[in-house]
Amino acid sequence: MRSFLTRTFPELIRINIALSVTLSAFAAEVLASDKISIKLVSPLAGIFFLACGASVLNQLQEKEQDAKMDRTRKRPVASGNLSSKAALLIACILMFLGYGILISERYWTCIILGILDILWYNGFYTWLKRKTAFAVVPGALSGVIPVFMGWSAAGGSFSNPLVLILAFFLFIWQIPHFWLLMLKYGDEYRLAGFPVMTDIFNITQFRNIILAWMIGATGTSIFLVLSGLWMFSFSKMIILGLNLLILGFFFHQLVFAGTPRYKMMFVIMNAFLLIVLSLIISERIFF
Repeated sequence: MRSFLTRTFPELIRINIALSVTLSAFAAEVLASDKISIKLVSPLAGIFFLACGASVLNQLQEKEQDAKMDRTRKRPVASGNLSSKAALLIACILMFLGYGILISERYWTCIILGILDILWYNGFYTWLKRKTAFAVVPGALSGVIPVFMGWSAAGGSFSNPLVLILAFFLFIWQIPHFWLLMLKYGDEYRLAGFPVMTDIFNITQFRNIILAWMIGATGTSIFLVLSGLWMFSFSKMIILGLNLLILGFFFHQLVFAGTPRYKMMFVIMNAFLLIVLSLIISERIFF
């Protein structure tokens, strides 16, 4: 039981992804309300449980593909450590908790968006991944919807451009984030039956495509600074400085490095997203 709670369950719900989804929703909440309130906790809990349930359901859907890849073959369902029936039960319980919390608090817009996100991620995107290597582009919308969920839960109006700016930033940054995984684990994805970008482009072309997306992602980050998303010059300088460092590092790795450090680039992108969201939240907590 202890092993299940400390190892199997966190891996089953992909705790790091669930927390990042919740953090993006939290950032949208504090942007919409411009303050921290205890009322923001319950919708975040609902969003967290829904993200966990979607991850469990995804592992159940892709257990055969996961079992063929070294990166994922040790996941609870793919490895056989957890039965499909148990995984389905856990997914249903988690989603029941998520929707139950949102319904009890009458976050109706958030509920509708949550249903849409599950359908998009576990329905359309999971199916599309087996059809095209470009699935990540529409699939990135799954990471954007929680922003609107958090925004609506805090009473924000969708006519406010700040939520669109934040959502667009998260959308753009997700694309090279997932393509870096495809570069590093392309052979495994292919073995599992997923189409990969290197079936369409050679390695050099694919690296250039990722670099182009990174330039675009950097542009959206600069646009965040110009939009007034941060109140203080210190925060703005951090974002601008990190953008220059990241872009320079990616340019060196993707253009000049003989053996690019894809995993490090992946980690850097995740860290940058964490910094952006944390700065948005911390400004409203401490100032």
